[in-house]
Amino acid sequence: MPLETFIAESAVDAVTQIRHKLGPAAVVVNVRQLPGRLWRKPQIEVQAQLPEPAEVAPPVEVAEPVVERRGVGAYLRDVGLLPLHVERVLQEMGSAPAATFTEELRRARGTLQRLWPTRRAPVATGPHLLVGAPGVGKTTVLCKWLTQAVLLDGAAARVWRLDGRTANTAELLSVHGDVLGVPVERAWREEPVAESLTWIDLPGTTTAAELAEWRSRWPDAQVHVVLNAAYETSLLLAQVRQFAALPVQDLIVTHLDEEPRWGKLWNLALGTSYPLRFLSAGKNIPGEFWDATPERLLERNFPLK
Repeated sequence: MPLETFIAESAVDAVTQIRHKLGPAAVVVNVRQLPGRLWRKPQIEVQAQLPEPAEVAPPVEVAEPVVERRGVGAYLRDVGLLPLHVERVLQEMGSAPAATFTEELRRARGTLQRLWPTRRAPVATGPHLLVGAPGVGKTTVLCKWLTQAVLLDGAAARVWRLDGRTANTAELLSVHGDVLGVPVERAWREEPVAESLTWIDLPGTTTAAELAEWRSRWPDAQVHVVLNAAYETSLLLAQVRQFAALPVQDLIVTHLDEEPRWGKLWNLALGTSYPLRFLSAGKNIPGEFWDATPERLLERNFPLK
């Protein structure tokens, strides 16, 4: 769909223009600040578009012999599922033979969709605490989430960019907050405003002492663990266990532009007690940032209709 450009005085003005012209289904593609001129204050330029309509692929007619179950099992392993979860999928599929490998994959896809956990809590007012190891992309994810909440949902927001035992050098967050008209504070001096969505950005860490300190400081925070999809599955699961001392609400997966085997995310969905909330790819803001759904994962490695 073609891009539409909106020049606005504020994030609220941008939301109004986008909803009036494109409706609530619009997707924000780019946001940048325009310099002020003389007496005129700076404006923001927002590019948005309607999502592309889903394409329905024609049915595939392939004359194939009856496949052995180990064929689809090997495919599941190739796209990233651990053997334990491969066996679970095969058991759930049942023992009835399929006429073609395409049909067998279709069954595997339907089985995975049924196994997807649905225990994701709605986003509520804060504070929301993003945690993760250094370098997983927490700040970029926060900027993307903030853009979606402010420009598409019209939410009021506040952000605290705080130091931990190391300095928080994420200047990008402060700059992006200025563009959106969202205050980004550097010191925790008061409780968040109840009606605002609030986020706390902290330096990456996995140390037990620092995590315990955060839990005592923000006992009611909604904790979102950010993971880098380019890491091996064993490391992803180990990091989830490291953050289990916190009241984790869900998982956010980044760097999906660097990992073709999106099937490995099923190990998080099926092998942890936490649901997936968002998927993120690339460093552009707002860039590629989606709700985590089984359909999106299946379209990547199981493109059957």
